[in-house]
Amino acid sequence: MLVLSRKAGESLLIGQGLLGEGIQVTVVAVQGNRVRLGITAPAEVSIRRQEIVLDLPEIAGQEEPCTMSSESHGRTPEFV
Repeated sequence: MLVLSRKAGESLLIGQGLLGEGIQVTVVAVQGNRVRLGITAPAEVSIRRQEIVLDLPEIAGQEEPCTMSSESHGRTPEFV
């Protein structure tokens, strides 16, 4: 695991190619022990909170399907 220190307003880039197709993570705010992150990524990259993914029915061993739709302006899980 790579551990970096960033201040509010600073960013890091993941997989940044020459065409700018990578992922940018920006520290938006730090308030106490909470950090707000802004993530800019291509539409085909799904972004999920780990605790939500671990609670998904197919991960928990159930048969209920889940689909994830992502749009460039927002990413919203759709449970079917």
